[in-house]
Amino acid sequence: MNWIFVVILEGENKLKQNSMMKTIFNLVLIAVCVTFFSCQKDDVSTGNSSITSDGVISGKIVNYVANSLDSVKARNTNYVGSGLVLSTGEFTIHLTIPELSKIGSLSGVAISDTTVMGGAVAIRAYLNNSIQGDLQRCNYANDSLNKAGLSYSSFIYTDKPLTLKGTHIETYTGGGYTENSTNFYDVTFKKGWNEVVFKITAYSSTTNSLTESVSMTNIIPSDLQWHFIKLYYSVRGELPVREKTAKIFR
Repeated sequence: MNWIFVVILEGENKLKQNSMMKTIFNLVLIAVCVTFFSCQKDDVSTGNSSITSDGVISGKIVNYVANSLDSVKARNTNYVGSGLVLSTGEFTIHLTIPELSKIGSLSGVAISDTTVMGGAVAIRAYLNNSIQGDLQRCNYANDSLNKAGLSYSSFIYTDKPLTLKGTHIETYTGGGYTENSTNFYDVTFKKGWNEVVFKITAYSSTTNSLTESVSMTNIIPSDLQWHFIKLYYSVRGELPVREKTAKIFR
């Protein structure tokens, strides 16, 4: 899955990096968030979506600081859309179809159509063509997803309708470190762009272990807002948008 780009803090345990990458490449296009923001009510998400089925993402950055950002770009393997950031913090991106990958197998999860192809995007923020960080539609102000109740959206394109339902459990052990992840899927994708939500339902960690539960759903919580996250880092204990999204399509 060469379209997921993860920057990890220097000094992070190498095993954690490998574990994280395995997690990324094993789930499903994480978090695809898409309910339509258009007039047509053909979406499958519940709540206010930031994207239309034909790929127009729009929103307002709630922590925008004047003159700190001037543009945003959506990236899959390559850039698939861009837009300006207005003085109000508002932005709009028109997406093209990203590079698509086949859906991966997920033990414990019923997949309605294993021939479906899909791809997700990450949204990056720029000033004078220099990357400043990421935009995430979420209910937190930094990239450490380390407690229950934290949620974030992911934007995914599928070439056909798709339903995922079930529980997928992953365990990684090595070098004195153990990671246990329980992932609950109850999500439907329509053909086109979708917004789905990942929610941390349980979380605990120690120096040598991480245990978490994450749900993927079409239900968009009312407290999700667009946040600028300065310089994307993966401080293990979180599953940022780009990471979990990658788990489904490889």
